[in-house]
Amino acid sequence: MAAVPVPGEPVLHLPDERVLVVADLHYGVEAELLRGGVWVPNRARQRTERLLALVAQTGAERLLLLGDVKHQVPHSSHQQRRDLRRMFATLGEVVKVEVVPGNHDGGLRELVPGSVRFHPVQGIVVGDVGLHHGHAWPASEVVACRQVVAGHNHPAIAFRDRVEKLHTVDCWLRVPLVAGERYDAVGEELVIMPAFGELAGRTINREPLTGFGPLLRNGYGDLPAARIESLDGLDFGELRHLMDLRLER
Repeated sequence: MAAVPVPGEPVLHLPDERVLVVADLHYGVEAELLRGGVWVPNRARQRTERLLALVAQTGAERLLLLGDVKHQVPHSSHQQRRDLRRMFATLGEVVKVEVVPGNHDGGLRELVPGSVRFHPVQGIVVGDVGLHHGHAWPASEVVACRQVVAGHNHPAIAFRDRVEKLHTVDCWLRVPLVAGERYDAVGEELVIMPAFGELAGRTINREPLTGFGPLLRNGYGDLPAARIESLDGLDFGELRHLMDLRLER
């Protein structure tokens, strides 16, 4: 069974496997912004409470963190270390926590309880779904799944309404996969998850399209034909028809 979005949330649920998937939590981002002179309230506690509520809502037995659990690299502030330890300790009391590391997760293993299971960077297969963070080449068995899931890009779409007010909303990016020489088989679609961290959105309907992982950089996805969906399930259509929607005044 395919992974399905939890309505209104940047989260995927695999009900048959009782697995909840979240990507790009970026604990510690507030401390990094403060280093640059920008103060924002630390929302680590609220982020953890949201996760607890989603685990209870879905009845998940496993919580898969699909990379970039932490934000700061290569250093790690006291705030980031404290928030991560509290988060893993709290969640570990109610659900099995697993991690597929992302590019921000260097040193994470040393900060978390031994009960947390770490998977290879190349990703894992859960049921019929392949999951990886997205910054590295996924394993062949991951790409061969009909549905492949990644994070890493924090997709959001920007547009102006009829009174010229600019809106930016997090979104799902569903990219048709394309065969290539590296893999014997590829699945049907790559689902790129919106970031769970509130400060991590990145506008994707603006040229140039950069910052994608190796699958899309090397032509394994038809990015212009990717469909954009809001967290509430609104289908915005294909990305090629949504580029630069009067974003500049």
